[in-house]
Amino acid sequence: MPHIVHTERCSPERRFIRSDGALYVLLMLGAFAAIWLSRVLAGRLGVNTLVVQIALYAALLGAGYCIYRVRLVDYLYELYDRELRIVQAVGAKQKTLLSIPTEAITEVGPYRKTDAKPDQRTFHGPRKKTTAVWYTQNGERRVLCLCASDALKEKLTEAAHAGK
Repeated sequence: MPHIVHTERCSPERRFIRSDGALYVLLMLGAFAAIWLSRVLAGRLGVNTLVVQIALYAALLGAGYCIYRVRLVDYLYELYDRELRIVQAVGAKQKTLLSIPTEAITEVGPYRKTDAKPDQRTFHGPRKKTTAVWYTQNGERRVLCLCASDALKEKLTEAAHAGK
């Protein structure tokens, strides 16, 4: 039975719109603005309204996806006695992205460009400000970037050295 050593949640920084209610109102206003703008553009340009609406709704969907990735996705970093798990959380839904055995971890430190193959995105913000975890999987050197606290960095380093 695995024992959890440390867990933490990495949430995106809320800079401009701090509450979810305000975000919802802004998205609704964006939808109404897209409808209004499609009618105005179709009237002035003499183009079919449907064509303009499709283009504006596609832009609205793209903005919604960006908001989803940047604002609504959290990452849970769970360090067990024998593995590191990265879980993607959106609301109450959770999905395990990676599970790395601690004995496979070779190095923990600030991110730097290497020849190691990067894993999928499991952090918020710029990559150069992340903590990198280098490990081997099937003989291939890989790197995982995390927004780890000092406590998690220390525990990961201890777990990596204990596995050797």
